[in-house]
Amino acid sequence: MIVSIWRCILYLYGLVFDSLSTCARSDQLSASRINRTEFPLQYTGSWYFLAAAAEPGTGALDIFKVMDNAQFIVQESSETEKLDFGAIIRIKDGSCVPRKWIYLLTEDSTELRTEGHPDRWTELFSCHCPKCIILKETENTTSRLLLYCNRFYALENWPSELMHWNPMHQMVVIFQPAFYRGKIAVIKRSCE
Repeated sequence: MIVSIWRCILYLYGLVFDSLSTCARSDQLSASRINRTEFPLQYTGSWYFLAAAAEPGTGALDIFKVMDNAQFIVQESSETEKLDFGAIIRIKDGSCVPRKWIYLLTEDSTELRTEGHPDRWTELFSCHCPKCIILKETENTTSRLLLYCNRFYALENWPSELMHWNPMHQMVVIFQPAFYRGKIAVIKRSCE
C-alpha cells in the first residue's frame, strides 16, 4: 500500500516538474520538421568547432583539452544512408591530426549513429545562431553538447547558446578551444 502511494506521489511530482520545466524541447530537430530531400545535405561542407559542455566529473570533455581548434568536413557518402566526416584537428603543440568516421543515418529520424560504435548516437539541435548547430553526443552513460558554426569566426554569444541547454541537460562544465580564447591561428594554413 505504501509503495503504491509512493509511486503515485512520484508520478504526480514528475507531471508537475515536466509542466514547469523551462526546457525548450522543440529545439530538437525531428524527422517531421525536416525536409528529407534536404537532410542531411544542408549539413555538408565545412564546420568549425566552437565549444562543448558536459556534466562535471564525467570526463566527457577530456578529449578536447589538447585541441587548439578544429575544422570538420561533412560529405555525402557514396553509400546511401551514410555521411562521411573528416576532421583536421590542430593540437596545442602545433601539430595536426586528421580523423575520419562515418555517421549512419536512421530512417525517419535525424539521429545519427557512428559506424563501429553501436553505443554512440548523436542528436541534432537548432540554436539561435542561423549558421550554427548543436550536437548532443551520447555514449554509454556520458553525454556532451557540441557547438559548431559553418562560418570561420568566433561567435560572440556562444556561451548563451550552450547555457540555454544547461537547465535541461544539467551540463555545467564548458570548454572552448584555445583558438577562440584570443589565440589567432588559421587552421587551413597551419594544417596543410
